[in-house]
Amino acid sequence: MNSSQASSTELGQILANDEYLRERLRPRWRDMNYLVFTDLLVLIKAFAQRQKPGSVVFDYGCGGAPYEQLFSHCREYVRADIVPGPRVQKAIRPDGLTDEKSGTYDAILSTQVLEHVPEPAAYLAECHRILKPGGEALITTHGMFEEHGCPHDYTRWTSAGLERLAHQAGFDVIASLKTTTQIRGAIYLLHFFAETLRLHGRRNLRWYLGDFVRRVFRRIVRPILNGLGSCLTSQGVVPGSHPAAIYVGVTVHLRRSDTR
Repeated sequence: MNSSQASSTELGQILANDEYLRERLRPRWRDMNYLVFTDLLVLIKAFAQRQKPGSVVFDYGCGGAPYEQLFSHCREYVRADIVPGPRVQKAIRPDGLTDEKSGTYDAILSTQVLEHVPEPAAYLAECHRILKPGGEALITTHGMFEEHGCPHDYTRWTSAGLERLAHQAGFDVIASLKTTTQIRGAIYLLHFFAETLRLHGRRNLRWYLGDFVRRVFRRIVRPILNGLGSCLTSQGVVPGSHPAAIYVGVTVHLRRSDTR
């Protein structure tokens, strides 16, 4: 096994470990991404509830497939990723496309994947191709979020930009949304700042002070801020047309309405 295969295997294990999955399905106030994952969960639960019992769902870039249980009422939930892992059923090709037959799936779930795709237009065109006419896709990705290679990180989006790309792929946009906005978004960015804080001065003193600040923030400040942010529910998910200029995530809910 070469180094690139080893790193992919390790990444697949990380994406499927219990804590990674817990943070997404059961976020806690002490979690750095509490507000982000809480808002995502609202959208994904609503999308899952729209799916009929006979639906076949394709998780396109599944990682550890944290949201599969939300679709337990569906007939089949297919997990696919470019990175091999214990939860991956089907391998996505190196170009990010699939070997699935056209018009196979009733629904596609793509959560925090599009920013890692080198050719987003081709990815959305593939979503359109493998969906049945009338099938729906939920695509969530990032507006303001730290760089995080998994293994690569290429793009950030605005709502208008993601809507345009979806239209170009042939989709009807049912809904365009901004998530974790305004003060909720600013709280998340403050969490990230605290995690990456670097102090100047003597090396040992700098390390101890930085470590102390992070520990205090994680144990005391972060839960308090997340608790305050959780009260601002109206800033969790807003329409893409909302004037909020700070938003951590963007989402489009799409429908394939033709036979293209």
